[in-house]
Order: sequence, then C-alpha cells, then structure tokens
Amino acid sequence: MAYQALARKYRPQTFADIIGQQTLVRTLQNAIEQQRIHHAYLFSGVRGVGKTTSARILAKALNCIKGPTLEPCNECTMCREITEGIDMDVREIDAATYTGVDNIRELREVTQFQPARDRYRIFIIDEAHMLSVQSWNALLKILEEPPPHVVFMFATTEIHKVPQTIISRVQKFLLRKITLDELIAQIGTIAKQEGIEADREALEIIARRGEGSVRDSISLLDQVIAFGGRNITATEVATVLGLSETAFFARIVKLIGEGDHSGILEAVEEAASTGRDFKMLYRDLLNFVRNLLLIAGGANEAVLAASPEDLVTIRTTAGQFSYTELLRIANLLLRDDEIVNDTEHQRLAVEIALLKAATFPRLRAVEEAVGSGVAGEVARAPKTSRSPQSSQGRDAGEVARAPKAAREADAGEVARAPGADIQDFVDQLKKARPLLAGYLAGAKSLRKEEKRLVFIFDDPHLAEPLTDAKASLEQVAAEVFGTPMGILIETSTPSQGGGRRAEDSAPGSPMRDDPVVKAFAKHLGGEIVKEKR
Repeated sequence: MAYQALARKYRPQTFADIIGQQTLVRTLQNAIEQQRIHHAYLFSGVRGVGKTTSARILAKALNCIKGPTLEPCNECTMCREITEGIDMDVREIDAATYTGVDNIRELREVTQFQPARDRYRIFIIDEAHMLSVQSWNALLKILEEPPPHVVFMFATTEIHKVPQTIISRVQKFLLRKITLDELIAQIGTIAKQEGIEADREALEIIARRGEGSVRDSISLLDQVIAFGGRNITATEVATVLGLSETAFFARIVKLIGEGDHSGILEAVEEAASTGRDFKMLYRDLLNFVRNLLLIAGGANEAVLAASPEDLVTIRTTAGQFSYTELLRIANLLLRDDEIVNDTEHQRLAVEIALLKAATFPRLRAVEEAVGSGVAGEVARAPKTSRSPQSSQGRDAGEVARAPKAAREADAGEVARAPGADIQDFVDQLKKARPLLAGYLAGAKSLRKEEKRLVFIFDDPHLAEPLTDAKASLEQVAAEVFGTPMGILIETSTPSQGGGRRAEDSAPGSPMRDDPVVKAFAKHLGGEIVKEKR
C-alpha cells in the first residue's frame, strides 16, 4: 500500500477526535440532539485547526445511516463515501477555482432536487473568501429561503472578506488556535503510534513552529521523521527546520538597540550563508522579543519553556533595555511582519525591516528629551514685546513665550484669544500629547498662517509620526485657536553647503522622483547628496 502522509492518516474522523475545539463540538452535538439543524454554517480560523474536517464530520453525522447522530459510525456506506470524498450528495467545492457566478447558478439548480440517497444534500465550500461578489450575491436568495433538505458549510481563513449579508444568514464558528500543550500531546501520541522515540524538547520545538496549527505540526513531524528515523532529538529537529539560535537573536536585538546598521547587515549575511529561511528567522526573532517582554514584565519563566542556557541569554538581553524600550522595538518589528511573510524577496524585506527598527536609538533620544523637559525649550519673553506677526516663520527654538505667571494655573486651560500663537499650540500639545510634542521639537521651523500651521523638518523620521497623527494635531490646534486649523508637514534635505541645490530639489528631478529612491529615503533615512547625470 502506498505511503500516506501523517496529516491525512491522523485526520479526525469523529467529533471526539477533534482537539482544542470543545465549544464547537458541544454546540454541534447539542444541535443534532435537539434537532436544531441550521441550513448554513461558517467555520473560520487559521490554517490547520479543523475547519474543513469539522464540516466533513458534521456531514457524516447528519447523513449517517444511524443519524442524525452525535458521532458518525464511519462504517456505513454514507460515512465511508463522505470520508473518501465520493458521496454524490455531499459535494466539496474549492472556491478558489469555483468563483464564477455561472458555477453558483448551476449549484442553485442542483439544490432544487432531493438527495439521491442521503438524508441531506450538503455543500462544503472551502476557502469561501475566494468567491467573487457576484457569486455571493447569487447565493443570497438560497441562503435566505433554502430547501429543507439542503445544508451549506463554508470554511475560510479570512472571514473579514465574507460579506456581512452572508454572515447574518449563517451560524458562525470561530475555531481557535490549538495551545502548545495540546499540540505537544497530539504529536507525541502520533509519534508513539508510529513507533517513534521523540524527546520532549524535540516535540516542543515542532509544536512551537506549528504556530497553533495541528496540520502544520503533524507535517513538520513527518518531515523530521523522514530525516531522523526512529529516534528524534532536538538537534535533529533544529537541523531539519533550520532553527535559529537564541544567541543570534540576542545579537540582533543588541544591534537594533545600538542603531548599528552595518552590524545588522553582516548578521543577515551570516544567516544567508547558512541557508536559513528568512521568513522563519523573522518569526523566531519576534518570538524572542516576546520572551524579552515576558521577562521584563515579570512573567513566570516557566511560560517561556526555554532551556536553562537560553534563559540566561534572554535574561541578560532583557536587562539591557527597559520594558518601554522593548515594547517600542517589538512595535517597530511587527510593522513589517506582514510584508516579510508576503513578499518574494524575503531577505531584502528582512534587511529593510531590521534597518527601520534600528532607528530606535533616535526615537529613544526624542523620548528622553521629552521626559527631561529639554525638548522644545524656547526663549521666554513677554507677549507684549512682539506684534501678532512676529512669531510667524521663526524656528521652533526661537518662538517667544509669555511668562508662566501670566498663564492659567490649570493644566487643562487653553488659550482661545484671537492673539493665540504657535507657542500656545506647542505648550498645549506638551500637556495633551507629550510624545507628539517630542517629535515636534525636532522641527526645523514652525509657523502659523491664516488657516493652518506649517511644520518643516530636516529629518523625515521625526515628521512621519506627526503625519500619521494629523487628526490629533488638528484637534489641539482647534482648541488653542478657537477655529479649525489645517496642518502642513514638510521635509527638506539640506546639502553639505547648508542649503539644497536647485537641480536636486527641483520637483522634476528624475532621481528624486524615482520610486526606488523614494522608498529608500523613507525607510532607511537616506539623502540625495549629488545626482550623477
């Protein structure tokens, strides 16, 4: 007999076989027992948690010769044919190749006929989010008033792509990720049944890499067995899956904290030379940073399930940063997680993600300046010593400020007089949004025009957070000036001579308008010093 993959061989065939989805199983079995069979079900969740499997088992329970039953017998003709996918009354449809509205119309016509043999005519539509809008619309009517002998079962990993008009007509089940302990127990049981000796550490590594997916974990176990034979150790798992060492990640995080771009690129080159999968490497790095957060947050070290040697490295690395700093690094890395996962150029994506995260020291300097009260310090002079126009166009550090004694003692009080100026805005921003005020302190100049505030930056990295928070800035400005104010944020790139060359700064400059150059300038903080024509 031909070899059968472990993920197929050990696929659950009854509700009792399903692990980690007790709520789903109980609900479906109660519905069968109480004869409350719905006409449409939607199973959603990440890959490999049992969506399509649950639909198949439910189909068998409904059509079993002993049914509807709480557990299919898996012995009758109906159960065996549904398991094999050849039952004429239970159709499994791959929505990725069944997207046309004509296909759905054909399906609607079939639903009008009674089942050829079974109790229910069942349609299991996998990857349902791939259906087109027109196909969903064609299904609306039949889901609204279905024939009594028809049951639809949808499975999807992206429920947000399913129209709300469909979701409101089905029973929705969200299948959760399987816990680490449940995965370890499951793959340990499978290994034992296959006559494989596997130590706990090896099983744990496989389960962690499975990321909550039973199918992924079993597939990885299958791969490791093919390499290691009847005895599986953590070393063999690391060899097959290309796991990255804790010390390597500690080095990466340290380089990010130091803002060492060249060191990061050297580390990535080392990873490439050993043939590592960059997608997996980046996920492992995120998991390492999570461990640092757990240690810094005072979590029980048992939660990490790390070896004693790794724990020493994790503790040492976590001790080099504050909890807030680790949160900032984690946030910087998470921003590019989706890009790293989806792009074809994974090494480049990882390099850019790490180099962007290495701007951390600059952001930390801004935050420290805000915390120390140094950021945005300006010359103080009485308001009466200047005209209404005198503050416009000045640098942020040169804006005159009225004596504090002349201001309201209450921190929440905002100046709303017609004479309110740019410094009143800066003061209120420090009270309402201190972090944004820290970024604003890096502005080259601030000025107030008739209906807007203009901020000019040399450093685009300081301008970007303010651009993202324009709505908050406009809200503070409206409170200060008593009227809606627009926000204009501009960046300039000074040359070595103190100003920008006209040919480089011209809007029509081919190099400055090049999308690749723009991307590097945005993500890596690069500057055009001179164009070579």
